[in-house]
Amino acid sequence: MLGLAAGDAAGGAWELGYSAVTEQATVVAYQLIEHRRLQASSMIQAIRELDGSDGEEPVYRAESRHFRAWLDGARGGSPAPESGQSLDAAPRAVPLGVVFRREPDSLRDEAMVLGRLFHADDASILAGAVAAGAVAASCFGQSGRDLISGVIELIEPVSTQFATGSALMAELNGLLAHVGVADGEKALALASGTGEPCPWDQIKAGLLLSAPVVDRAHVPIEQAARIGGSALAGMVGGIVGARVGIRAWPWAFANDTWFAEIGRRLSRGPQEVADLPIPYAVEHHLIAGERQGLY
Repeated sequence: MLGLAAGDAAGGAWELGYSAVTEQATVVAYQLIEHRRLQASSMIQAIRELDGSDGEEPVYRAESRHFRAWLDGARGGSPAPESGQSLDAAPRAVPLGVVFRREPDSLRDEAMVLGRLFHADDASILAGAVAAGAVAASCFGQSGRDLISGVIELIEPVSTQFATGSALMAELNGLLAHVGVADGEKALALASGTGEPCPWDQIKAGLLLSAPVVDRAHVPIEQAARIGGSALAGMVGGIVGARVGIRAWPWAFANDTWFAEIGRRLSRGPQEVADLPIPYAVEHHLIAGERQGLY
């Protein structure tokens, strides 16, 4: 969670720190800490709370177009999965990889539940499973070809649920020949081939960037931020952070001790959030602290 927030901040979606990318993952993390499973109705309610569902001020910052459309639908009483490819599912699924790192079947199932709550696009749903699987592998120190092979092995059983699943799996298998690339633009070029890069290509490039073990752990995050902004850098930050553990990142962002504690509870418990800050209150305070005047 600390690496995810660091990547989000590095991506610059919100100029003063982390954005809706991390805020969504935090809501997911709280659900998992308390229940160890995702509950669709309570997840929707918790996600909407930060959008001011109780008549309060919205506290999401720099949300993506896809997420904003989903929130608007939810506000109208009918949240519906968004069509079109999006990077959003990848950083949102990072907490799943920690909680279910020893339970591949549960990880697959919960990644599908979470992905389908927000997305109708095959690649976007599978992007969440890719991210969660990579985080789970990184929790055990996997890297390089082992990490990517582990991700492929994890999500192959659910790929048959999708019309384009076979093609998407073939693309993931193609990444094995390029493990070791450290430059973001090169990784994206390898992932996209001769076509115009799409979000799924960015996901594949992020997986390539996060696979090698490097001396400076922040470099893959910086490269991901250059090619995919906060969402991709958040995903890569979550994967790298799971491997390297708690550390100080080269750039400052708010609430780092909070994210470290969230990650600890995802990993080791206790299954308790009553003594943790309320996410809405944290985010409202962060916004209010940057303003002048009366609101």
